[in-house]
Amino acid sequence: MMKKVALVAAAAAMVLPLGLGVIAPATNTTTAFAATKKAAKKTTYALQSATKLKKAAYHVKAGRPALYSGAFAADRAKVTLSKKGTLKTGTTYYATKKIVVKAKATRTSKAKSVTYTYVKTGNAKVKGWVAAKHLTAGAAKKAAKRAVVQKSATKKVTTTATTEKIVKAAKAKGTTYNLVSAQTIKKSAYHFKAKAPAFYKGKFAADKAKVTLIKKGTLPVQKTFYATKKITIKRHKKTVKYLYVTNQKTKGFVLASKLTAGAFKAAD
Repeated sequence: MMKKVALVAAAAAMVLPLGLGVIAPATNTTTAFAATKKAAKKTTYALQSATKLKKAAYHVKAGRPALYSGAFAADRAKVTLSKKGTLKTGTTYYATKKIVVKAKATRTSKAKSVTYTYVKTGNAKVKGWVAAKHLTAGAAKKAAKRAVVQKSATKKVTTTATTEKIVKAAKAKGTTYNLVSAQTIKKSAYHFKAKAPAFYKGKFAADKAKVTLIKKGTLPVQKTFYATKKITIKRHKKTVKYLYVTNQKTKGFVLASKLTAGAFKAAD
């Protein structure tokens, strides 16, 4: 008797969170509409146990097993399963509850216990009870493959972002050279003829003959620049000259070999 009371309580607990119906007491009144409406395929079973599960992924390997809605009796250990559709392969379902029912004996089989699992899709559009024997633990391969692709794409984006950060950091840090000489020169006009050369900010060490050149951008086209300083550095075992040039807001060190003496003219 105590076991039956416990099962009824467990069944009642299953009803509320699942939004399932409760079997109402039978009445002798039948409307004309009810008499003509096609009855849903449903079966009532004796409820042996009802258990909550830790959420776990499952999928269907083959076929289209039936999906049922469950109506638990309020005053006895009974559950009625009504077919509402089918499950399909290639989809991941999440199990949260299970019940064990007693299937009656038939002419071809003996009475037996059957386990049903309550499953639903990630978006909860498909949900209901399915015979546990039709489920296989784990996510569907399609879902797993999609997760791998997504993970790969995320990894690629992360790698690209990291590379960009490294490049930006390297540019911000600049390159340090041995300083051979530094001098102020008479203000002279220069321009460039080919591709716009880069210009750099120069950071000079306070206690040693070193200079760090940090790229700021490229010189604007069709402009005249005025050089006022010159430095010579050691790069790849060769001496290289840079001129410090200005033009309004643009100012910095430019590789001297990229510049041509004289003001810019349209004919250039």
